[in-house]
Amino acid sequence: MPFATFFPSPFNPSTTEHGAIQDSSWMASFMGLSSIFGLLGLVSQTYIGSSLKLLVLGSLIETGRRLCWWFIERFRIQYSLTAQFSEGDPAYEWIILFLTQERVWQRSRDFTVTAKNSQRKWTVQTSADPTTVGNAEYVPTYQAPQLFRWRSHWVEIKRGNERATANMNGVQHTSRLFLTIYTLDMNVLSELVEAARLRYVEVNRPHVTIHLTDTRRFNPQQMWTSIKHKIRRPLSSIILPEGLLDTLVQDAEEFLKSEDWYIGAGIPHRRGYLLHGPPGTGKTSTIYALAGALNLEIYSLSLASNLVDDSFLQNAASGIPKNGIFLIEDIDCAFPSRADEEEELNTMLEPLPRNTMRARPPRSVSLSGLLNVIDGVGSEEGKLFFATTNYIDRLDAALLRPGRIDRKIEYALSTIEQTKALFLRFFPAARFPQLAGPDTTEKGVKGQPVHILAEEFAETVPPQEFSTAELQGYLQGFKTQPVEAVRSVATWVEEERRDRAAREAREEERRAKAQMRAQQQIGGSVFGAAVQNPGPVPRRHVRDDGVLNHGKTGNAASHLGV
Repeated sequence: MPFATFFPSPFNPSTTEHGAIQDSSWMASFMGLSSIFGLLGLVSQTYIGSSLKLLVLGSLIETGRRLCWWFIERFRIQYSLTAQFSEGDPAYEWIILFLTQERVWQRSRDFTVTAKNSQRKWTVQTSADPTTVGNAEYVPTYQAPQLFRWRSHWVEIKRGNERATANMNGVQHTSRLFLTIYTLDMNVLSELVEAARLRYVEVNRPHVTIHLTDTRRFNPQQMWTSIKHKIRRPLSSIILPEGLLDTLVQDAEEFLKSEDWYIGAGIPHRRGYLLHGPPGTGKTSTIYALAGALNLEIYSLSLASNLVDDSFLQNAASGIPKNGIFLIEDIDCAFPSRADEEEELNTMLEPLPRNTMRARPPRSVSLSGLLNVIDGVGSEEGKLFFATTNYIDRLDAALLRPGRIDRKIEYALSTIEQTKALFLRFFPAARFPQLAGPDTTEKGVKGQPVHILAEEFAETVPPQEFSTAELQGYLQGFKTQPVEAVRSVATWVEEERRDRAAREAREEERRAKAQMRAQQQIGGSVFGAAVQNPGPVPRRHVRDDGVLNHGKTGNAASHLGV
């Protein structure tokens, strides 16, 4: 092949023409690529520029927003007052009720619907007629901020983020409300809170408010989480010996009015009452009636739960506000009952494998912890302390001394006067005009004045044998039949006596079996110890009555009859 084929000469005309054609095609390709790259560069420059513009615009907007909020916050700080209310505190309930009555939440769009029950919830009115009563309650979720006017002042209310608290039962959430009033006058905020409190008192006047603790949701900042309300019970409905209830009410009223005297005398401003007696004699009913008469709220705590310990008790007591009633029902539950002591003794006497130890069952609330709550250094003042028990003999003497329990009031079984008063309360003459005179009849039976029926009923019921609760349960079966109630009461008394005798017999049998098991376990443990160590030991043998006797040393097996 010629050399020119591989290396064409630049002076060759054909070669020059061919090269020119190749150069022009290469330039065309290069120009095409340049156009594409130029277009891409233009697009890239446009995209980057737009992005930069958006970035700058967004930064300016965010800066303006933050600056605007900064000015708003400075305005609020300079020209407004903000108060925080936490769930679990009584003031939180005041504000929630105030906002509900001011119809602030009426524009809310989120509701929690629940069936009506005794647990208190501040709901919105769903009907234009305030007398309409439904079976459901509509509770706003309080999520959206609301703005309203109160006494020519603008007020803003909003719910803050729920505060989570971790404990042994999981994570608990506490709700908070932030109330902002646009004024610098602190008196306006104080007047609003006081107005809310007065409304709260007025709304709850027909009821007794009861605060309960939820041991499953232990939170030191939120102890009294459950609130219920019950219709007030008039003092006249409590059937007690004459003068007892009046004396108790007067004593409590005098205590509430004499704070200055306590301070001047250097005496802690607290008062303790112990109501003791058989079940069903009206101890708890007395406290409810007293709370209603004095416009006080009850803070009830049970010591029966295993989750209630000294720390829980102290935190709960410290959360009770001034002029409240701190109630511990069945306070003897903090200490072991006789049945529990027998069961614990039987458990302690059971033989154990060698090299093992028996742990003593833990007691949740100690006596010292209970005493510290009642009158210790950290105990709260300005409240009434009530305790009830069916067995006063189980209580330690240290608990009953003055300063802790100032008055001990005994409740006995129904007397003749109490039985008669109970009958007259069930069958007042105003409701039974047919019993107003001696010439009336009831279903063909010669009628009698109601007070004569009451005397006959009281004479038939043995005094000091039945509680007022038992008699009330009987009379409830004859709501409109007072004559029949008198006729049938003798039969009822005999039936109750038979049932009571049967229960006592079963209890005696249970105790006898428990004592027999204890004696057998004592004998078995002695026999096992003798077999394991047959060497010389102090002479011990078991008599027929199960009592251990000590004698001289000798072979233990021979003394045991082995």
